[in-house]
Amino acid sequence: MHTDLLKLNYLYHLEMFGENFFEGFPSVQTHKKQGVLGFSPNSAKIGFITQTPLLDEQLEFLPKRSAIMLEDIITKVFRLSKQDCCLLSFFKTQQIVHNEDLKKYVDVLLSQIFQSPASVFVIFGSQEIGHHLFSKNLEIGSVVKFKNKNFIITHSLGVLIKLIPLKKQTLEHLKIAKGLL
Repeated sequence: MHTDLLKLNYLYHLEMFGENFFEGFPSVQTHKKQGVLGFSPNSAKIGFITQTPLLDEQLEFLPKRSAIMLEDIITKVFRLSKQDCCLLSFFKTQQIVHNEDLKKYVDVLLSQIFQSPASVFVIFGSQEIGHHLFSKNLEIGSVVKFKNKNFIITHSLGVLIKLIPLKKQTLEHLKIAKGLL
C-alpha cells in the first residue's frame, strides 16, 4: 500500500514537470542534451545523487568534467559498472532553479530514492542537496540513516573539480559508503 502511494505521488510530480517514463524513471522531453532525470536499474547496489543530470538520453555520461569524475568513482573506487548504480540528480535539467521549485525537486528525488533497490546513497553536495533533503545542516562525511536507506554526504563534484585537495577527504567518505554496502 505504501509503495502504491509513493508511485502515485511520483506520477503526480511527473505530470507537474511534464515528463514521461524512460528506463524506470522519466526523462525530460527536450531537443537539447539536458540529460535524463535518473537511472535506477533493478540491480543497483549503490546510488549517487548529483546536483544536475550527468547522463544523456542514451544513458551515456555527458561530456562534462563532473560526469567523467563520477564515472571514475564508480569504476575505480567502487569497481562497479554503471548498471550496478542508481544515478539521480536533484535538479532535473542542467538549469538550476532556486527557492520556489525546490520542494517539487525534493519530492521527486525522494520518490526516486525510495523506489530504488539501492540501500546506500552518496550525496555530492551538502549545501546544494543534503540540507534540502534532510532540512538540517549536515556535516560533510556524516552518515544519515533514513527509512532503511543510508546516505553519506560529501563534497559536490563541482567543488572537487575546483579544489583538488578535497579529493582525499572525499575518498575517505566514499570508503565509508563502500563499507556500508
